Amino acid sequence: MKMSIFEIVKKEVKFYLEDVEGASTRALLERFKDSVGRANECLSNEEYQRAMALYFDASQSADEMTQRFLSLLIKTAPSTAHKTLLVEVLSWRLRYFTAQYDYHLAVAQTLTGLPREEWIARLETILVLSQSLVDLILPVYNQDDDPIIKVRIKELLDDWITGIRNLILNLRSWGMASAQAARVLEWAMDNGIE
Repeated sequence: MKMSIFEIVKKEVKFYLEDVEGASTRALLERFKDSVGRANECLSNEEYQRAMALYFDASQSADEMTQRFLSLLIKTAPSTAHKTLLVEVLSWRLRYFTAQYDYHLAVAQTLTGLPREEWIARLETILVLSQSLVDLILPVYNQDDDPIIKVRIKELLDDWITGIRNLILNLRSWGMASAQAARVLEWAMDNGIE
């Protein structure tokens, strides 16, 4: 008896869910919940440095869970069209972040003193968010054999790295600097994005 596409996908999802729902995933979820709970307590007690560290730990757990579920979605996608759609959603989120570089830089250029520094700090936060998103997309690019998806992701990564290079050039030409932008560019090159 021939299985329907629905039954095949259901079987594959069950197989991969066993991997995702393993002991390490439960531990990761508990770590996230524990870190957020303790961070909230620290914030209430005005222990800001400790709260920051715990929120950072929680965000790392969330990033790892996102990577696991993204891998699951890619592995269980029933067709190239489904994978392409997922990649498109991620790519437009990354393009949003890239467009925000120029916006924040333009606003920072119109300001002086502390307000300018605040806008540069916001820009650096967006850089880190975009790097985190690229970190989710890279395994798909490196592991998927589908040429359509590889070309699509390659174009996206090329646009992203061009945006960072342009940002650094604009910062220099306007007499501003961002150590975070340099670190993200270095991270990208270390990961083969040039």
